[in-house]
Amino acid sequence: MSRRLPIAPRPHDDELLSSWQGRVACRYGVDREALGLSLGLPAALAAPKGFAAADYAPDPEVVAAWAQACRLDPVRIGSFALKRRRAQDRYVWAHEAGGAFVGFPACPACLDEDAKAGRDQYLRRPWLRVEALLCARHELLLVEDCERCGARGFGFNLLNGAARLVCRRCAAVVPDASGEGSEPPPGEKAVLAALGATSPDDDAMAAARLLWSLPRPGMARRPLLFWMVGHPRSARGMARDRAAPLSTASLDWRTVTWIGVAQLLDRAGAREVFGPPRFALDELKAWTRSRPLSRPRARMRLRPAAQGSIAEGFLARPAVTGSWAS
Repeated sequence: MSRRLPIAPRPHDDELLSSWQGRVACRYGVDREALGLSLGLPAALAAPKGFAAADYAPDPEVVAAWAQACRLDPVRIGSFALKRRRAQDRYVWAHEAGGAFVGFPACPACLDEDAKAGRDQYLRRPWLRVEALLCARHELLLVEDCERCGARGFGFNLLNGAARLVCRRCAAVVPDASGEGSEPPPGEKAVLAALGATSPDDDAMAAARLLWSLPRPGMARRPLLFWMVGHPRSARGMARDRAAPLSTASLDWRTVTWIGVAQLLDRAGAREVFGPPRFALDELKAWTRSRPLSRPRARMRLRPAAQGSIAEGFLARPAVTGSWAS
């Protein structure tokens, strides 16, 4: 039988399951995996590997043990599973390292509000949606790296009686580790806000996969996205899985991917703000086929981006219009 914890904060309605578990665990000076072991869970369940086991489809035994230990309804805890809400490729697949949340985007302004209200900071479910680039509440860019030391990933520490998200390397509290939050230029903000307002449809997801696919043999082995954009802030954080690029790329790379998708599909006013796409859908799809076809013009010079622009290096030329359907 699992033990009952004397102190167990309640989960928020919009909170990730792993975030709530992390807040509970930091009260006892351990991470959530170590606390899971103390609740009587076997090692394989107490230390779930990856996003699917932690947040998307947690094991019912895990849900039951945590609910019992914290004196909560297991049905409510089970309702936090993201599988109930949307397909897995519509979420960022955050990776964990040593109890830290690596790749979980967050809004520093929301976290600062938590702290000022005297409550625990926590990770919101909407921040993990692949289309979420801005905080819907504050219209500021989400962050996932520490501005002080450059490390990616946050973990919970108990500070002055409340759970605080801190950098896993230098222990800076996230609002301090990420500055005041960055507000993009008005035109770019309107595009990103429009993209984040609705769940992506199959066409958008297919366009993102196309941008991250490799061209046919004989061409430079780099994703087609490189033919359309320059690097964002750095080449770090490229998609780890080209079949699910929006789930496995860093926030910077998701941003340029979404802008490319919006240009290709002529959505959210992206062509008015960033210009038409450099290449058309038909051209990009043709370059992934095995038969000999014309090759994109290599080493074309990137046009300078506007000062402060998110999508540095985006190029434009008239696009071929038409349906995305193959």
